[in-house]
Amino acid sequence: MVTPSSIRCAAGRQRGVTLIEALVALLVMSFGMLALVGLMSNLRLSADIAKQRTEAMRIARADLAVMRSFSMLDRPAGVVGGPNAYFTDIVDDTTSILPPDPSVNTTYAKVRTVTDLRDDASLTAPPIAKQVHVRVDWMDRAGEAQFVTLDTIIARVDPIFSAAVGFAPRNSPITQPSGRNPVIPATATKIDKNVSAFRPSSLGQTVWVFNNVTGFVTSVCSIETGTTTFAADVSSCITNTTGTTSYLLSGIVRYSNTSPANPSSPEAAALPISLSIASGSFSVPQLDGSGLTKSGTSPIVVSAAAMTQANSLAPSTYYCFDDYAVSTPAQGFVNYYCLVTPAASVGSAPRAWSGQLQVQLTSQSIGTAATQYRVCRYSADYNGNDSNLLSDGKTIDNSEHPLAYASVMGSLTRQNFLVIRGNATCPTAPNVDVNAGIFADYKTVQLLPTP
Repeated sequence: MVTPSSIRCAAGRQRGVTLIEALVALLVMSFGMLALVGLMSNLRLSADIAKQRTEAMRIARADLAVMRSFSMLDRPAGVVGGPNAYFTDIVDDTTSILPPDPSVNTTYAKVRTVTDLRDDASLTAPPIAKQVHVRVDWMDRAGEAQFVTLDTIIARVDPIFSAAVGFAPRNSPITQPSGRNPVIPATATKIDKNVSAFRPSSLGQTVWVFNNVTGFVTSVCSIETGTTTFAADVSSCITNTTGTTSYLLSGIVRYSNTSPANPSSPEAAALPISLSIASGSFSVPQLDGSGLTKSGTSPIVVSAAAMTQANSLAPSTYYCFDDYAVSTPAQGFVNYYCLVTPAASVGSAPRAWSGQLQVQLTSQSIGTAATQYRVCRYSADYNGNDSNLLSDGKTIDNSEHPLAYASVMGSLTRQNFLVIRGNATCPTAPNVDVNAGIFADYKTVQLLPTP
């Protein structure tokens, strides 16, 4: 039987239970809070390191970007100031950097290590590239050392040629969107994926057939003028090709009568011309296996064998056409196209020819009097690969229009000339300077009279 006294006894025994449960719960919660505080501390440290690492990566990338932003290759003698404006400014460096954001709460140490890369053991020639290693160190909030590294290679290439990646290189099997080698004239008719046909003179019956991949001329046809569809007309010519390798040599002749002459915007009317390839002994650069100038080497003397004029693919022959025509108004320039077939190769060596392209005026005389004319060639070390460039432009690549061509193993385009008054001098021009708004090199060198 439950009595009031028994109930009071039971209640007395349960006094303090609620307080104990509350203390136990508080103890458990305390452990949880301690774990949470540790977690929050770790999260904060990780977030801090992530922010510092992002800033360190930005510093490293910015340094590489500055190294790549040079505007010229070599610092001229006596020029001071303007760091990072030249390729030669890419050198070792150690810098302490305080980030602009105070919340980063650390100081960075940037160490840049630069190694010159050379194509030979010579230490006199400029390096062909520089290997750059950038390391950024810092201490995090916990006092632990942290770092990031970036590596790159910066080539010794004039910045003006940075756009070259957008164009297919000449004398290579890489084709343009039109599906053919870029040396093939734009006005050539594409017969199929393999060949294109080109009439070098609208007044003649000669048609050249180009291989779309190599840019070489494989056939010479005779087709009546006025024919615009070559597919049926050149079919027999294509099938009967001899396989002889022939190269295109082309360019533009422009004219200026002002004093001084204007190389960038020639203003005079065109004069009739004749073209020939002269033989003889010429001072030319030393070439590597691919036909490019060996940088820093002295010129050598080569003998160019005589070639005859013949509108065919016979070895040791050449033939030139131009589009001069008496018209009103007078035309301001003359396009020319030459077909050059080298002599038969010896052994496994590729066919190659050497010689000097000469431009003569058929109605005017060459000389130094005011009533006579000079012939200048647009020529310079455009690709900046020759540290031993002579004032006469002899030690440059064949594609840069030298005084004489040596061992040409492909088609050459944009071999341009400027005809000026005889009492004027062949005009020079400043180097390419994007910052100054100069985007093309209009230097010329005298060809005729023979300097």
